[in-house]
Amino acid sequence: LAVDFKTNQLVPKSADQVPEGILRQLGAYAAALKKIFPEHKIETAVLWTKTRSLMTVPNEIVIASLQRACPLLDDRDLRP
Repeated sequence: LAVDFKTNQLVPKSADQVPEGILRQLGAYAAALKKIFPEHKIETAVLWTKTRSLMTVPNEIVIASLQRACPLLDDRDLRP
């Protein structure tokens, strides 16, 4: 589980409302961790410090965001 701590003043109510930049960052974490630990299941989450809440972000959302930023990436390199 890769957790990114965020201090945003506006905390989204659901994972599909997380800002694109944060989603891409989580996607990059997931892709890198998959390369390092190919046999492990990789998950991502954001810890919102303002509300002290942990929000898991589905792999489909972070992968789609990273693909929008880097459309030439091979889909197999992104699947956690």
